[in-house]
Amino acid sequence: MAFDKRLLYEVAKHYYELDKTQSEIASSLGISRSQVSRALKRAKDLGIVAIKVIPPGLDFADLENELCSTFGLEEAVVISGKVGPSRLLTQSLGTAGARYLDENLRSGDVVGLSWGATLRELVAATGSIKPISREITVVPLLGGQGQASPDLQVNDIASRLAIAFGGSHRYLHAPSFVDTPEARNMMMNDSNIRNVASLWDSADVAVVGVGSFTPPSTLLEEGGFPPDELAELAGMGVVGDICMRFFDAQGEPVDTPLMERIIGASLDQLRSIDCVVAVAGGINKAASLLGALRTGAVDVLVTDDIAARRVLEMASSQ
Repeated sequence: MAFDKRLLYEVAKHYYELDKTQSEIASSLGISRSQVSRALKRAKDLGIVAIKVIPPGLDFADLENELCSTFGLEEAVVISGKVGPSRLLTQSLGTAGARYLDENLRSGDVVGLSWGATLRELVAATGSIKPISREITVVPLLGGQGQASPDLQVNDIASRLAIAFGGSHRYLHAPSFVDTPEARNMMMNDSNIRNVASLWDSADVAVVGVGSFTPPSTLLEEGGFPPDELAELAGMGVVGDICMRFFDAQGEPVDTPLMERIIGASLDQLRSIDCVVAVAGGINKAASLLGALRTGAVDVLVTDDIAARRVLEMASSQ
């Protein structure tokens, strides 16, 4: 029997997330138990299922404390970076971020959200951790990303996070950047966009990714920027972004013509939010993480031990 990917996903979901037995799955899907077993193996082979084995006794408390003292963070959550392919690391970071939110979000919180692969994995992880339902409002912190994959789009991520926590969400029907400052000003004066943007200053929590100019990078691959604009940004010393707000290695905003074309929360607006949680890791993001921490916009960092050590090394040498 040939399995299509949708069936493989359904079998894997029932087995690994819903804790159904293979016999129960066979009965509900109208296939044999042996076909369920083969489907689970095929799902692993195709990467639909990724199993992570966590060694016991990993304690990064000292590393977390050093990050907090060095960068003035309220809290740091560090996981193991030795998990294999970058997709597995992104999934692990997403799970850690989802658990942090489940432990810390309060009913009534307004939660601002950015975009990217790590936040996609964060909302995906809510399916397994099953967060406590509470009345939160999730708000996009920037517009959409051109032709980026649907599951990377901020509106999709915001709606899925709200559903996971039993809350509500707002849509921001706008791109993250437009062709001219005049077009940006016109869109920001639209009442629908203005009503969403008005919540950026009053959000209780923001959950953001950190973009990197070092591959592999969702910003470079899916951000929608023409190559010449990316080259110009890199030439101006840009090392990364939060919500499409670009900064250099010292955490200083880089003033480019693009800044006047962005539809999204500014770094100043992020600094006004009580708790900004950055979820990002990987050695390729060390420089962008260092810059992000130096902006003063990040209050909580969820990262991995390899990236954390590299960031601390760079901070001590600069």
